[in-house]
Amino acid sequence: MSGGLLLSHRSFSEQLLVWFSAHQRDLPWRRTTDPYAIAVSEFMLQQTQVSRVTEKYLQFLEQFPTIQDLAVSSPVEVIRAWSGLGYNRRALLLHHFAQAICTEHHGVVPSARDLLLSLPGVGPYLAGAIASFVFNLPEPAVDVNVRRVFSRYFWGKDQGKPFGKKEENSLFSLVREHIPLGRSANFHGALMDFGSLICTRDAPHCSSCPLQQSCSFASLYLREGKKVLAVMEKKEESGIRENGKFIPNRIFRGRIVEFARKNENQVHALVEFGKKIKLDFATEEMSWLVSLCKSLQRDRLLDFSIDNDVVVLRFPRK
Repeated sequence: MSGGLLLSHRSFSEQLLVWFSAHQRDLPWRRTTDPYAIAVSEFMLQQTQVSRVTEKYLQFLEQFPTIQDLAVSSPVEVIRAWSGLGYNRRALLLHHFAQAICTEHHGVVPSARDLLLSLPGVGPYLAGAIASFVFNLPEPAVDVNVRRVFSRYFWGKDQGKPFGKKEENSLFSLVREHIPLGRSANFHGALMDFGSLICTRDAPHCSSCPLQQSCSFASLYLREGKKVLAVMEKKEESGIRENGKFIPNRIFRGRIVEFARKNENQVHALVEFGKKIKLDFATEEMSWLVSLCKSLQRDRLLDFSIDNDVVVLRFPRK
């Protein structure tokens, strides 16, 4: 590696922070230093668009203003408050997280990575995000945006398939190495905004990128175009066709939970219930519908009972 390129790599973090100071998004969870409020945003942002989270975030905190308020609430209250965010299991994980903080840590969110990883619903990304955004500690929080920016800039390639353990460890070390002292929160915020606004997945803005001159990927993309972009591998999802279109089962699970929010403890004919969940529901799909309800019950998102071809849905109370 030439001395000039090494120098430009060393200035990567500073260039990114300069860009962030002028272009950062105004997001409500960036206006607080409350560990609980920031943790709520991170649970919500997993697999959900920022625009949808922005709509629900303040409403959720208004209903559960402190971690103690969330911890003593019932699962049904939390699931109902989560309406519109999808992936309802995250609501229960956040609820369990709050309960663990209150029972095991006296209501104080810990800063140590190992303690964070021991909490319900907390994996490597979330542990790094809380440590970084809440406590400004130099802990990597590697999401899809961070992974894409670092892979392109430092390794000169797009990543279409999941990283193996060796690559993931290398990336983790590379991110840690570039976290500026005392500026971890801003650095991670910059990476996420940069990945969302400039170094996007399908149409990176390399021609106007402030890091273009030192980026290992920009010259390749500007020369070769979209053919150098990786095709993201899609996970095979189980599902069923509705009006000719394949719909994943997770969508139907969400519809069942949403139906229960509005019709809890009401008696419904099983066939009519099926038609509320799937537009072209047929009686031969009854076992499929029941299996979805059972999966929600296993995940403790919903209880249901069936008797004489009628169904009653309710939310767990504990």
